[in-house]
Amino acid sequence: MESPSIRFIIWHVVILFVIVTVSYCFRNDIEFKDVQNLISILQNTSAMIFTIMGLWIAYVYPQVILSLVQSSKVIPIFSKENERAVKSLVGVIVVSAMIMGILVIGTSLQIFIVKTSLFASYSSVFCALGIGSLLTLTYAQLFCIYMVVISSVNFVIKLKNVKNKIGLSKKLDGK
Repeated sequence: MESPSIRFIIWHVVILFVIVTVSYCFRNDIEFKDVQNLISILQNTSAMIFTIMGLWIAYVYPQVILSLVQSSKVIPIFSKENERAVKSLVGVIVVSAMIMGILVIGTSLQIFIVKTSLFASYSSVFCALGIGSLLTLTYAQLFCIYMVVISSVNFVIKLKNVKNKIGLSKKLDGK
């Protein structure tokens, strides 16, 4: 049986192949105005993920915030599972921040790059790189959206498990 890391690598190689193929095939057909809506969607999604994941960290894991602010007054009750979850949430925020930064830098540089003689000579290469970059950012953003959904579902499952545990405890205690 394959290990998850091999499937993970194969999946990303397939996605990379699709991105390179699409970028190459459409390099002469797509202009900047065609991708402006995608850039806007990626920017808005990054902002949404910043907000949602920041709220997750602040509200779902308040003991982390309290232990940082009032370290002498708070007894750490932070499990390894919670630590992994917070690292995952922070990772998603970092990826979204990188996406936002790349979009800001890329759209800023695009204004100047299209005016160079290098761009005039190799416009299809630049277009392929631009399309590939946007598709890669889109894939990364879709992963971040997936993580937002998974975090939400995991939270609901944890709530249900705690509720069931309390209900079972009450039944066993005869209350």
